[in-house]
Amino acid sequence: MRFSLPPSLMLLAIASAACASSGPRPIHRGPVPATQVEGSGELRASVGAFDPGRLATDDAAAEGVAAPGPESPWATFGLEVGSVSSAVDSTVRVGLAGAGVGLDLEDLLGLSRSNTTAKAKGYWRFSGNQRHRVDLSWLDLNRQGSKTVSQDINLGNGDVITAGTAATTRLDLRLIQAQYSYSFFQDDRVDLGVGGSLYVLPIDFQLEASGVSDASDSFGVTAPLPAVGLRFDFAINPRWQLQSDLNVFYIEFDDYAGALTNWSGGVEYRPWDHFALGLGLESFALRVEQNGTTDVPGVSEAGTIDLGYLGLGFSLRTRW
Repeated sequence: MRFSLPPSLMLLAIASAACASSGPRPIHRGPVPATQVEGSGELRASVGAFDPGRLATDDAAAEGVAAPGPESPWATFGLEVGSVSSAVDSTVRVGLAGAGVGLDLEDLLGLSRSNTTAKAKGYWRFSGNQRHRVDLSWLDLNRQGSKTVSQDINLGNGDVITAGTAATTRLDLRLIQAQYSYSFFQDDRVDLGVGGSLYVLPIDFQLEASGVSDASDSFGVTAPLPAVGLRFDFAINPRWQLQSDLNVFYIEFDDYAGALTNWSGGVEYRPWDHFALGLGLESFALRVEQNGTTDVPGVSEAGTIDLGYLGLGFSLRTRW
């Protein structure tokens, strides 16, 4: 008995055998050859190569969304704590101008010219484009010292500290600064902003002398000083940044005058994504003078204080 396949099954078997003998076809991974459309000079690719990056960009463009770019070097939120070692120079006059002498607190009364103190600072870029920023910082410069004076000191209010008298001096000063700035120029390397600050400076000076002669005096002021400022940050690379900030202020009101200059500059190194180390210089100069009655809040006595310092600071920072 003879068995024969239907013609349709015979054709299917022949086609399968031909495919098996030819083996798998290689996948073309190079440039897609272009073909010319008959009757025109237009060139078209016969098959498009798969490109995930191009596909994501095309999808984002189709939906009206910007394609993802490099990570911004400007953190949204940051905190830092550290210490500042500074050289300080300060002079205080208690009483009205012309009625007393300036007291060099370091030379005459034994206050240390160097000081190491703690500092804290935080900032927040609170807008979606990261151009609006607020900062808050705190620095404590309290000092005290004792010395047997080597010359007569006329305080100008009828009190005289006679040579050989032991004098104890205390000068408490805290720098509290709130700052707002707007980055009018910002890209992936440079952040340049302008803004304003409010400094609150509680100052308390006390002098007590006993021994050959007894005398005491004090001068207190909580100086609210607004200032205008310029901030400049430069990203050298994703790990290193240069940072600088300058604030200045001057005012005269009734018998009250105040002037302030505060500059800081330094470098930040970020060895980890959210933690950094900072090293920088900071200078500060302050003059507050009160020579009579004034409506300035916090002024308790007439007098003048001139204070300046130059400090080297180190800090640990976290940023997000």
